[in-house]
Amino acid sequence: MNCTSCNVALAEGSDFCPTCGAPQRPPTLVAAVDPLVGTTLKEQYRVDAPIGQGGMGAVYRGFDLNLRRAVAIKVLPERFNSDKDLVERFLREAQAAARLDHPNIVAIYTVATDGQTHFFVMKLINGQTLSSVVRRRPLDLARAIPVLEQVCDGLDAIHRAGFVHRDVKSSNIMIEPNGHVTLLDFGILRGIEGAAQLTQTGLVVGTPHYMAPEQARSSKLVDHRSDIYALGVVMYEVLTGRLPFLAPTEHPAFLACARA
Repeated sequence: MNCTSCNVALAEGSDFCPTCGAPQRPPTLVAAVDPLVGTTLKEQYRVDAPIGQGGMGAVYRGFDLNLRRAVAIKVLPERFNSDKDLVERFLREAQAAARLDHPNIVAIYTVATDGQTHFFVMKLINGQTLSSVVRRRPLDLARAIPVLEQVCDGLDAIHRAGFVHRDVKSSNIMIEPNGHVTLLDFGILRGIEGAAQLTQTGLVVGTPHYMAPEQARSSKLVDHRSDIYALGVVMYEVLTGRLPFLAPTEHPAFLACARA
């Protein structure tokens, strides 16, 4: 089996070429429902296939045509383009995250706009999410401790830089085959200082089952302690294989919203 683009020999069943990054599956069906697939942003970043979807953006596997490497591309949903404040927030927070340099925080290579498409390009992490690992079997202490230590190191670097992640959860934590851990998804990362004008949209960000009560109320008191709360939920999930609060009626964040 050879690459359809550069003709290098591939392992049978390969989805992407490791040399040029070209997808080895016909993109027709995907492109029919996702017009970004198959396009090239800023004449440099080819969008190959969707790999994730969140409230603040879709993530695609892509390829940097200049540097010849696979990348991840996060794109702000088109429906938000009319909200200038939200677009500004998306781009500023990506730029802020790009300044963070730590082995346990995903590296952001560039932040850009191409026409009406606002996006940032990240290192593509080849691994599996912590949530998928735990879904199969909870981790014992010997395996959990080095994973959680790396998560703590990444969060500590974020907080020391003056930011709050706001969406710490097991599906935003990647584990590579060698055990290296990387924190993902800074699409909703917020600076502790100077970001008031960017948080006036009334948008509650975060994932309810990991969300601290004050974050559910969109309180101005949200700070690094909200991330620590979410980290505690992740720790519980890693060791037990389930979330501490399974029903909306018993979760503090849902109760906070009900009382607000």
